[in-house]
Amino acid sequence: MELDNECRSCLFNSQIKKVEREQSDKTKLGKFKREVKELCESAPGDCCAPVLMRGIDLLHRRIFGCGIDYSREKSLFNKLLLETEQEVYFRAVNSSDPLEEALKFASASNYIDFARLSGLNEDSIKAVFAAAERSRIDKITLANFKNKLKDAETLCYLHDNCGEIVLDKILIRVIKELYPQISITSVVRGKPIINDATRYDAKEVKLDEFSEIVDNGSDVAGTYLKEASAEVIRLLRESSVILSKGLGNLETLYGEGYQIFYAFTCKCEHISQRFDIPLWSTAFIEERK
Repeated sequence: MELDNECRSCLFNSQIKKVEREQSDKTKLGKFKREVKELCESAPGDCCAPVLMRGIDLLHRRIFGCGIDYSREKSLFNKLLLETEQEVYFRAVNSSDPLEEALKFASASNYIDFARLSGLNEDSIKAVFAAAERSRIDKITLANFKNKLKDAETLCYLHDNCGEIVLDKILIRVIKELYPQISITSVVRGKPIINDATRYDAKEVKLDEFSEIVDNGSDVAGTYLKEASAEVIRLLRESSVILSKGLGNLETLYGEGYQIFYAFTCKCEHISQRFDIPLWSTAFIEERK
């Protein structure tokens, strides 16, 4: 998905705010700001936002000697969401439609995105629950998803951020209970980038108890096909169903020729306009081949 000015501005502002809070060397900070500004302004239109984010992180490594560290935020939000896990799970399984209810919470949890919202804190969990409460899953897309799951043998689940992977786990658990014939593979990032989930983070929330964990081999904040592992390419080609979480996966995969169900929170004006989805609402859409 092409890069637009909103993406450039958003990534510049969110990452500068993060680094300003944590770096005291004014000389290096000034250099970082100048080079990030130049990178965001000069990035070609065919460079998607997740690839630009990797470029910003590489600049930080060169100037400060390490990547932009989100380890504290990742562990914090995994912990916070784990504290709600049983409540959300029981709410889903006791609802009239457990799959729809679990999907609402999984989609709403995509709000936890430090590339877009640099000021997230413990109170942000309230926003996730409020978004789940008002979430409306498209009935036609949901029916298509259920029909695909009914006959599916395999599901490839493309994860996005920490914290939200806890509610992804609940959705996976519900799917396995409703469709026990399905083998589920969870795909996470190959290396740390922003607050995206890696193998370590997936194991921290015990996602591996419900699905097989593989990483995509890349440090891009999405599923960037040019750098994805052979195993992930095989999963995309051969899985009966593909479920993609978050905007990073949407921005790297949409239009690449795969049949994918995308679940996310609409945090960007250009995404809102492209898919006719209200800003800050949850979304569940299907891309067909």
